[in-house]
Amino acid sequence: MATNRNIMIAGAIVIAVIVIAAAFLIMGGQEEPETTTPEETTTTPEERETTEKMVIRWGTSRVGSSGYKALTTLSQVINKELPNIEIVVEPQSGAIASMKGFAKGDLDGAYGADIAFREMYTQTGRFEGFEADRLPVQTLWVFTIDIGLAVPKDRADEFKCWADIDGKPVFTLPLGWDTGTALRKALDALGISYEHVELDLEAVATALQRGDIVATGIYVTGERSVAPWIQNMLAQTDLVILNPCPEEVEKLKEAGIPVATVSSEVFPEDVGAEEFTGVRIFYGFHVGLNLDEDTVYTLIKAVYENIDTLAELDPAFSQLKQDFVGFQVQAIESLADLVPVHPGLAKFLKEMGAWKDEWKIAS
Repeated sequence: MATNRNIMIAGAIVIAVIVIAAAFLIMGGQEEPETTTPEETTTTPEERETTEKMVIRWGTSRVGSSGYKALTTLSQVINKELPNIEIVVEPQSGAIASMKGFAKGDLDGAYGADIAFREMYTQTGRFEGFEADRLPVQTLWVFTIDIGLAVPKDRADEFKCWADIDGKPVFTLPLGWDTGTALRKALDALGISYEHVELDLEAVATALQRGDIVATGIYVTGERSVAPWIQNMLAQTDLVILNPCPEEVEKLKEAGIPVATVSSEVFPEDVGAEEFTGVRIFYGFHVGLNLDEDTVYTLIKAVYENIDTLAELDPAFSQLKQDFVGFQVQAIESLADLVPVHPGLAKFLKEMGAWKDEWKIAS
């Protein structure tokens, strides 16, 4: 019995071995594949720099202003042309607020005029007592703004010169705005007194209709464009341009205040005159040395190469389309005695053969 039992056990073992061998053959006789861990991919700082998007928080004036419209247009074009750069438009209460925001490090770029640069660098006017952590420099000049006056059409016979508003309530444009500062500076130079009435832009038409004010400041951007708020105002009430008289123009020029005349066809409605005469300031979008030479050069070159598209989208860019390089030169000259030029703009102008050795490059 024991012998039979041993034979049975031996037979079972043989059968088990045969089954295992058969299973091995069915699976192809292959061993279980080794598991591998994918290699980790790393990028160098230089590679990350070329792939990560640079976000530039650029301040401008309030919604509805020429500056807001222009920067919005510029950002749409540049963000498309330069995938590694994203300009984020951040409207402020005015251009001065954008310059102060930049100076305190809250913004990466600012919207500003030559008149504001002078005040900031000399700590006078709206910058009296203001302590800047950093200063913007001349970066990209975009357009001029010509500032003048308009009166209600039904009272036009009462006004022939700017002096006729003497002693009367006038909206001389918002107190913090460069346009308003330039207009009030011109009126002061002419010895004209006025009662400034501060208004929301949407309320100007109503104030004129009620007689709360007898005149309002208006302006033309880039010799071709009118701010949206002025367009809305003209759609609500009939206005007539009040140009300075010839003797007033001469007195302004003697005081060193630039005066320019443009066609009134830029206004969407009839304004009772063929030409519009006002005091002129230069406007642009500026940064400091927070953006390096190559970045600013790339931005300026992109604007230069896409100026036709920009001018088509916003007539405010028409002056740059007409003479991009010459306009930069003209604007720089107005501040060359005080405000340095960004290295990126200097590089561009040198490339164009328009740089002047007497100009100072920011460093």
